[in-house]
Amino acid sequence: MKLAEKIGGMLCRDKFEAGFRNALRRQNFHIVSKENDSVYEISNGAATFKINVGEARAIYEKTQSDEELDRLIKKLEQDFVIKGRMVSFTNGQEFLRLLIMREKDVDSTMISADFVDGLKKVVVYTPDEEIVHFLDEASLKRWGVPREVVFSVADRNMCKILSKAEISEETFCGSIKALEFKINSPVFVSSLIMCNEFRSVVYERLGAKFLVVAPSRESLLVLKNITNDILEGLGTVILSEYRKAKNPLTTDVLLFTPQNIQIAGRFSIGRGDIREE
Repeated sequence: MKLAEKIGGMLCRDKFEAGFRNALRRQNFHIVSKENDSVYEISNGAATFKINVGEARAIYEKTQSDEELDRLIKKLEQDFVIKGRMVSFTNGQEFLRLLIMREKDVDSTMISADFVDGLKKVVVYTPDEEIVHFLDEASLKRWGVPREVVFSVADRNMCKILSKAEISEETFCGSIKALEFKINSPVFVSSLIMCNEFRSVVYERLGAKFLVVAPSRESLLVLKNITNDILEGLGTVILSEYRKAKNPLTTDVLLFTPQNIQIAGRFSIGRGDIREE
């Protein structure tokens, strides 16, 4: 690395550090300890927690933009404020959400429950619908709140998001009906299917039985009047979206009925081929 690059990197690092510390002071937080350039333990006297600024610092060092620094610092400020509020269930419950995840991506530290074959619903919290933190067992123990209450509150909050969603309806190939959902944060789009009110929202438009395609956490399509031959062709689109997704979810086609959720089609990735199982 050239000397100029080293000096430039150090100056960016110092500017980011100064912005971060100023943001802490504005919210009456202080640094208890510093593990490295990324991980800090901070406190406001009542709450103590760790925060990782590594990704934000890397973005700033790459862009060297004052506007980007302001944006990153604002996000970090929101982040450590919400972590302070998450010390108590009363103050933190409004930030709880349900995030849909592949079972293989869920670990034992997360608060999770089965949703449908291969998928889990996981309790998370967020300050802005973009930054997502996983709730852990230590938080439940500190709150003294049963798991079912936490899931219920998170579901209630997700239903509020669903109630504000923009739902667009289209008809193609003559009879196939499709619904798409748009919300402020794409990261929770597919998670809407876990809401208690999801069936009733779709029922008003498509009836009691419908199909759901969710190849990633950020992409969701609800379908009606799909025949077997069209279902097979749908696999190509599903696999394509799944492969390129930042957060891949499932290549299954889910059938929602008033009684349960079934697998209507299952596409697996082989040697570049589509296999319906």
